Amino acid sequence: MKTPLAWKNLTHNKVRTAVALAGVGFAVILIFMQMGFKGAVRKTATQIYDALDFDLMLRSPSYLHLTEPRSFPRERVYQAASLPLIASAQPFYLGLSEWQAPPPPNAPPDQFTGDWRGIITIGVDPHDPPFRPADLREKSALLTDPRFVLIDNKSKADFGPQNGKRFGPADIGVETALGGGRVRIVGVVSLGTGLAANGACIGNYAGFAQACPWQPLDEINFGLLKLQPGVDPNEAQAEVQRLIAPMVSPQTLAPDASATPADVEVLTRAEVNAREEYRWVVQTPLGKIFNLGVWVALFVGVAIVYQVLSTDIANMMGEYATLKAMGYPNTYLARVVLQQSMLLALVGYIPSIIISWGLYMFVGAQSGLPMVMTWQIAATVLVLAVIMCVLSGMAALRKLFQADPADLF
Repeated sequence: MKTPLAWKNLTHNKVRTAVALAGVGFAVILIFMQMGFKGAVRKTATQIYDALDFDLMLRSPSYLHLTEPRSFPRERVYQAASLPLIASAQPFYLGLSEWQAPPPPNAPPDQFTGDWRGIITIGVDPHDPPFRPADLREKSALLTDPRFVLIDNKSKADFGPQNGKRFGPADIGVETALGGGRVRIVGVVSLGTGLAANGACIGNYAGFAQACPWQPLDEINFGLLKLQPGVDPNEAQAEVQRLIAPMVSPQTLAPDASATPADVEVLTRAEVNAREEYRWVVQTPLGKIFNLGVWVALFVGVAIVYQVLSTDIANMMGEYATLKAMGYPNTYLARVVLQQSMLLALVGYIPSIIISWGLYMFVGAQSGLPMVMTWQIAATVLVLAVIMCVLSGMAALRKLFQADPADLF
């Protein structure tokens, strides 16, 4: 029976091994947190789109991001609805307005002036709300008056919840100012605010027009299309593009269906999410910062594990030289060190994922970020932890190869 030499090396000096595992765990937790923040950015970027019920989306080609979507003629939605493969089509309004924090319960009447905050304002049809979650659909039916709004419970405390922390049932019936008019909160929903604002509210079309008077209702921000059952989204996208988005080609001066539309583009749900994620994760500093954080954590981990392994090799140089004198080649000794480094990675990973899961829960509860421990993150960090420790072991091999049996005499 072979002796598990790598495991024996780790258990021989428990204090040194505990220090090594603490260093590995620290680096792994750093990687977990950076990837968790990056995942939260990715999920936050699309959470409003994820709540919408559509197969194809119409939007302006000059679209920048969710809160700067630009606009296009509403008639494009009705043109798309004329196709047999379209089951339903409706306009969707979204813009930034100004919300005044309502007075707290103990404020004297007419003696409180709340701060103004930029808020995402959404306009929907209360008779046919375009949402997936049943709660959003049910509460949207309450928007029977332009003065009625639903407030997102993920809006930050700066927007003035009555308990000072989070919007809830106590805020129903509270009145405040939105844009240039007065509104009343008639319901609290869970939607998500995206990355460009800290609060969101929903009203009907007329309420949106009052909150964002600079945008006429015949200019919309999005068109949401639902397809008939069994229709392929990519084929439908091409059909809608040909119908409502031809433009004059500079070369032929004739309609060119493959050209970019003049005032509208047609996207599938997958394309909408992919472009929004690319915008926030790749084009803005947010994603780059968290990617850099992963590399920094890897560097820290490599340095820590290298110091531990090199110190361990130096302290056991005589034992390694003895093994060489007994005829064990360098390849065997290198395999022992690399196995030792992989054991450090695997043993250090287990408590790290448990601690990181708890940190995800804590940070998510405190900040409102959707920090979710997915299997993709867990698997990626495991691979990175093994690579980190193996690189450290390979760097420490140079000291191992210096072991000389002649030094024993």
